[in-house]
Amino acid sequence: MRIRYFTALSFVVFAFSAASEPERAKGLSVHMLPDRIAQINHQTGGFGIKSVEGTGSTYSGAIQLVTFFQALPSSTQENGIWVVTTHPSAYSENERTELKKLVALCVERKIPVFTCRGSELPGGWKRSDVPTGWDDSTSTH
Repeated sequence: MRIRYFTALSFVVFAFSAASEPERAKGLSVHMLPDRIAQINHQTGGFGIKSVEGTGSTYSGAIQLVTFFQALPSSTQENGIWVVTTHPSAYSENERTELKKLVALCVERKIPVFTCRGSELPGGWKRSDVPTGWDDSTSTH
């Protein structure tokens, strides 16, 4: 009897915890475009998003992105912000600071946040942290 009870309880706990894990497809996908790359096409860098309809927006700072995110449906908010970056050396010190601000702001507001370098997709996601090599902008490709 105890074994059945324990097995049933374990299944319920596992099902609950698996169901509550954020999913990238249901969250806000963001690409962090470096300013110097964006300027080639006469654009501005920052946190770029595309809506389901295909229209795009770019947010220059972490506060602006989080403000936008918090206006989205709760189902999106539950699944967090997913930021893809390129090689850290492509970003200025201010841009690297802005990503760190985003992570800190999300942690403070209990928003799930994930980052990953494009070269490490699909398995390189880091929760509540910056991507690999981000603190050392001189790392090699």
